Amino acid sequence: MTPFGSVEVLHDGTVLTVWRIRKDGEEIDPALSVCDREDVLCVLKGSLRLERAGHDPIVLGEGDVFVIPPGVPFRGYRWPRDGGPCEFVAVAPAGAVFTTKGSRGR
Repeated sequence: MTPFGSVEVLHDGTVLTVWRIRKDGEEIDPALSVCDREDVLCVLKGSLRLERAGHDPIVLGEGDVFVIPPGVPFRGYRWPRDGGPCEFVAVAPAGAVFTTKGSRGR
């Protein structure tokens, strides 16, 4: 559990790492994450608002899949904010490095 949702490693292999992430009533992370490789998201439950630096925000619903290109700062949180929980799977190549980049207004 983190202050911005719960994260569970489902698979940590030699080729891919897979996480299940749950967003519910927690605060929105003020920092943006950056991955050095492609990061694939698949929403399992609810809706996820995804903000990416230099792009308009998008909302992903159940069954939607989205690829975040390497080096693009992003953050995601449940949407609407007063709605139910959001669960999604994130998949990245094994050894992918995630860093954070400051904070910015929403």
